[in-house]
This record gives sequence, C-alpha cells and structure tokens, in this order.
Amino acid sequence: MKYLTHTISLFCLCLIGCSEEVTVGIDNFVVEGFIVANEAVDNIKIKAVSPFNDEDLTSTEIADATVEILYEGNVYPLNYNEVTRKYENLNESLNIAYNNEYSIEIRVDERIATSSTIVPNPPTGLQLSADELSIPQLTLNFNLGSQISTLFEEERILLEWDAIDGQSFFVVIENKANTIDSILPEEVPESARELLSSFRFISAPSEETSFEIIAVALETYGLHVAKVYTVNQEYVDLYNNTEQDSRDLNEPPSNISNALGIFTAFAVDSITFNVVKP
Repeated sequence: MKYLTHTISLFCLCLIGCSEEVTVGIDNFVVEGFIVANEAVDNIKIKAVSPFNDEDLTSTEIADATVEILYEGNVYPLNYNEVTRKYENLNESLNIAYNNEYSIEIRVDERIATSSTIVPNPPTGLQLSADELSIPQLTLNFNLGSQISTLFEEERILLEWDAIDGQSFFVVIENKANTIDSILPEEVPESARELLSSFRFISAPSEETSFEIIAVALETYGLHVAKVYTVNQEYVDLYNNTEQDSRDLNEPPSNISNALGIFTAFAVDSITFNVVKP
C-alpha cells in the first residue's frame, strides 16, 4: 500500500521546513496510524522525533506507549509487536466497518494525543480490459531496449472502477505467485531475483477512476492482484505535502491533536490477473 511506503521518516523530513509553531523534541511524537475496513488493526506506529543537527532529524520508535482505539464507548487496547514495530489489536471483536467513525488515543509519558477518522466506502465496479498480460522473457542483448519499448507500447491492460463523489483512490499491484519466475534476463543475479518476491507497485492518490497496468512495470510471471483503495482527504493532503518542492516546504498537515502525524482509514476491493509467457 502507499501508506506502507509513506512512513514516519517522510513526515519527519517535512518537519525540517516547518514553521516555528511546530514543536519538535523529546516531549513530542509522531503518529502514523492506518486502519482498513474489514481488516485487523495492525499498522499503528509511534515515534519520538528530535533535532539531530541543523539539517536533519532523528526519530526513535516508542515501544511503551499506551495506544487505544475507541468506538461507540468501547475501548480496544493495542499491543506493541516487537517484530513489526507497530501497535496492533488482532481481536476480532474490533471490527473496522464502512462509514463508522473510530478514534485513537495515545499516551506517551505525560502527553496524550487524540484523533479520529471515518472509514470510507470501498470502490465498486472493478473491472479489467483483459485478465492476462503476455510478456516474453527478456534477454540480455543489444535488442533489450527494443523489447522493452515494444512491451511499453503494446502490452497493457486497463483497470477501471466507479467514481465516488469527492473521493480519491490509489492502486496497489502485488505479485501473488507461489514461486518466483522472473521476467528479467537470466543473467540477473539470483540475489536480485529473490527481491522480486516482495514486488509491490503503488500509485499516487487521485480522483481518477482508471489505471493502466503496463507490462514493463512488472517483474515476474504468474498471478497478480490489483487493489484499489478509497482514501480520505487527510491522507491525500499528507501525500501531496511529502511530494512538494523542497524549495517551498510548508508545515506538514497533521490530524493528530497534541502531537504530529496522521490517523486515517481506507477501504479496498481487488481483482486478479495473470502474467504469462506467449
């Protein structure tokens, strides 16, 4: 997901250009909280942020915060996962449902931060112009450039979905094949091929309701899934801020009261396609 790549480090980089109104120090912290409809809560990060020097910031993960999700008078505590370094609640009684509002409360020492978000509706009407992409295995020779150019022009499928007034979306493409069968030339080292198992393409948020899946953006044969996420405006604002011109930095948006960062919700639907050899 795009939210997986827009980490707290990006938010911290934005703070370099903040106005003096933003207090950065050991008594403050940054929240990166994402919840997804019909999925367990397992993606809440808390970090302390402090100046490192005049040009950089350093951030330290906070593992002993008290983090709770609040919904309709019920309180759901989150536990820190030492492996993922995130706070999570895997209790099935906490159901993230469409159109519901959820709040979060984070306590770090004497500071208490809060926020809330409303879960959007999922995208509907997902469809593909074809259910497979045909890609010949690339060979490392003087024709490689021509092969890639042909693939770029000819091998692509169109993903479309229905519009939702005032709503933005982003697209994630993931490899779901059980084994790694690389499109890359055989001369590519095995160590590089192993990295393909975690291939994930993520688009920028947009109000567009279509997305072209281009063959040259993919790296392996086999089953792939295209996920379309509905996102809230607070996420779009943060994304746009991290993409701004470094010569014109503004204070990064934050919907966290008494701290910095973001707490937002997504809804998702998906469709699969295959990448095959001719």
